[in-house]
Amino acid sequence: MRYVKQSFEEISIDDFYCKIALVAHNCYQVNKDKNQKIFVNRLLGFKHYAMIEHKVFVAKIDSNTYRQLIDLYNRFIVLATNNDDFYCAFSLRPLLEAYESNNLGILADLINILPSDVQEIFADFHMGKTTSRLLSAEEIDRLPRTVYDKVKYVTIKLITDRGVSHELVRHRIASYAQESTRYCNYAKDKFSNELTLIEPLDYQENKAVYDCVFGQIEQKYIELVNRNVAPEMARALLPNKLKTSIIITANVQEYKNIFALRCDQRAHPDIRDIMIPLRDYFVAKNYLVKA
Repeated sequence: MRYVKQSFEEISIDDFYCKIALVAHNCYQVNKDKNQKIFVNRLLGFKHYAMIEHKVFVAKIDSNTYRQLIDLYNRFIVLATNNDDFYCAFSLRPLLEAYESNNLGILADLINILPSDVQEIFADFHMGKTTSRLLSAEEIDRLPRTVYDKVKYVTIKLITDRGVSHELVRHRIASYAQESTRYCNYAKDKFSNELTLIEPLDYQENKAVYDCVFGQIEQKYIELVNRNVAPEMARALLPNKLKTSIIITANVQEYKNIFALRCDQRAHPDIRDIMIPLRDYFVAKNYLVKA
C-alpha cells in the first residue's frame, strides 16, 4: 500500500490517432499500441465512441452551414458567432453516427475539411466542395473571448481519488476516460501488487487509523483476487481514497462552471485541493482571464 498526492497534467496532443489512443489506454492502464491507428480503428469497430469525443476539431463555417447545424441540436457540435463570422467545434461522434445511419446531410461538409488520414475512416465518402475550413491552434487562440470560451477545448489528466472523480463526472457537458476498476487488477505486478491511495488531507493526524483500515482492505482485496475472484467483483472492497486516473475534455466555458462550483468554500476539501491549482494553471495559460 502506498500514498500519492493529487496532481494534474494537460494533454496537448494534436494528432487524432495519438490522442485517442492515449485517452483510451488510460481506462485500462496499459502501454500504447505500436500502431495507434489500428487500435483506434478497432475502437471505432466496437462503437466505443466515448473515447472519440476527446479530439475536438474547430472550423470556420458559412452562415448557411451554421443555420443547418443549429437545427441538429447535437450536444457534440458547439456553435459560436462573432458579427458575420461563424464557428463550429465538433468531435467525430456525430459524424460517425450520421454516417452509419446514411443520414449525413450538412455533416458531410465537416467531413470534407478533416485531415486526410482521418477522412479515411469514412471509407466510401465522396469529397465535395466546401467553404468551411479547420482552424489552427494559433487561430483559435486569437478568437474573441465570446467565441474562444465555446470552441477552445482543453484535455486534462487528473490523478485523484474515487470520491473526487464521482463529483467531477457530475459535470455533464464534458467527456471523460477513467481508470477502470473492472479491468485493472491491482494484485498484479504491473500495479506492484498493492493499492495506491490518495493521501488524506488529515493523514498525519490520523495516520494509524488510515493505515490500519486501508491495509486490511488491500490484504482482503488481494486475497479475493488470489481466490480467482474477478477484479470487477473484488472492487466491492475498494475505498473512495483509491487513486484513479481520469481524463476530462471540455471547453473553457464548462471549465468556468466547474471551477465556480468546485473551488468554492462550500465544496469538499479534497476537490478544492486539486481544482484550485488547476484553475490557477488555466489562468497562467491564458485559458481563463483572472477575475
